[in-house]
Amino acid sequence: MRPATRTEGFTLIELLVGMVLLAIILGVVLNTTLSTMTLYRTDQARLGANRNARSTLDILNSDIQQAGERLGESFPAITVTKDAAGNSVLTLRRGLLDAPLPVCAPLPNADGIYVTANGTVASPFPAGISALPDSCGTSAQDLSAWRSQISSGVTSGYLYDVTGNVGSSLRLSGTETQAAAPGRQTVKYSGTVGAYNPRKTTASDRGRDIRLYLLEGRRYGVTAGNLTLSVNDAPAQDATPRVLAFRVVPYLRGKIGSPVPAALPFPPAPVVGTETPTWKDLAYLDVTLSVQQGQGRNTVQRTFTERLTPRNANSSE
Repeated sequence: MRPATRTEGFTLIELLVGMVLLAIILGVVLNTTLSTMTLYRTDQARLGANRNARSTLDILNSDIQQAGERLGESFPAITVTKDAAGNSVLTLRRGLLDAPLPVCAPLPNADGIYVTANGTVASPFPAGISALPDSCGTSAQDLSAWRSQISSGVTSGYLYDVTGNVGSSLRLSGTETQAAAPGRQTVKYSGTVGAYNPRKTTASDRGRDIRLYLLEGRRYGVTAGNLTLSVNDAPAQDATPRVLAFRVVPYLRGKIGSPVPAALPFPPAPVVGTETPTWKDLAYLDVTLSVQQGQGRNTVQRTFTERLTPRNANSSE
């Protein structure tokens, strides 16, 4: 008899073993793929956090270096405060013109801001004693640079009371010089300002020294989890998303030894009989920025601290 031929194929046990091996191989491949994807997403989140923080710190460094341009020691060119959540609020200002204008008559004033003594309110003092502050003169101001800047769209004005150490932002709209006597000069503005009165209160008083500046102001703070930037008190715009913390510590140059951290708010309110530090006394600012990037298991938190130096703090007036 011819022997029975064997049908080619796999037995059930062989099929089961093959399926188990295939499942193991697929599991290893899938696990490797998922791990690789997780590492990739985490790395992308880390790179995104680094990129956002790096670009923000670069911009901050540039702004801090420019802060204080054309501004004197008494002007609050760099201020640091805290918000309710403990994050810092950093305000940086720089002048756009070489010299401010004196405020010569009380504000608010419907005619605008008087910047010369001509044509202002009559003196309440007898014997011709002027009620105007000593900082105001009768010579005409050169307003050509102010007109040029305002006409080009630069309208960010700032009133600063040097005597009272307070200030107020306002929007400038133009200048006016009367050709005929008394030839008064005014700077037009819009918006609401505080009550500023530079006039003398006694015959021997010098009056309050109140100045009008044309400047750029930049304010950094944290709003709704984002670092925001407001330029000239305009509505704040998002600068860096998903910020966990923003800290700025000002350091003052020590008379002896290393710089020391200054208490907030900086600069502090003046105290009679004591020397109050100003932005000119700053050695540097330590800026710490904590950011978050990614979603779920791929969320990355990164903290960066940089020491930034206001170069104009070391320049002469």
